[in-house]
Amino acid sequence: MFRLRFVPLYILAFLMLVLIFFQAWTFYLGTTDVTFERLLGSKPYKEIEKISLRRYKKGIISPHLFTIKTEDEASIIHKLIRDCRIEKIAYENLPKEVQETDNEMLEVIQHSSYIYLSKFYDLQVPKSGRMCVLFKDRENLYLFINGNV
Repeated sequence: MFRLRFVPLYILAFLMLVLIFFQAWTFYLGTTDVTFERLLGSKPYKEIEKISLRRYKKGIISPHLFTIKTEDEASIIHKLIRDCRIEKIAYENLPKEVQETDNEMLEVIQHSSYIYLSKFYDLQVPKSGRMCVLFKDRENLYLFINGNV
């Protein structure tokens, strides 16, 4: 007893289910852990107690700032040195893209006891190497990293 007049309703219901699926998938892809894994190529480290993400809407490099809370700072730094290929730098050597992103972040970087920057990065082709900047304040580690343009 299939009626032809209900076909548009079934098509509409199916399209609504597809839309709900894609919205859920997009939400999942935007979560902190998935973004960390996508940008760095490794899952969030087990030493990380809490991680949050701040995305900047403006910027030519699609910047992301991870706030990392941990008790084992040395282990996190060691793993980030390996994954991001970063090295210690002076504040004066910060790239202009970082300096143009956020004044509040620059203030924290300026007072940080150390600053690490990727040895090699390509802002136009992030797959060739992402720009990672690691710094800290009294409580947290911060990882500033460029996303996909």
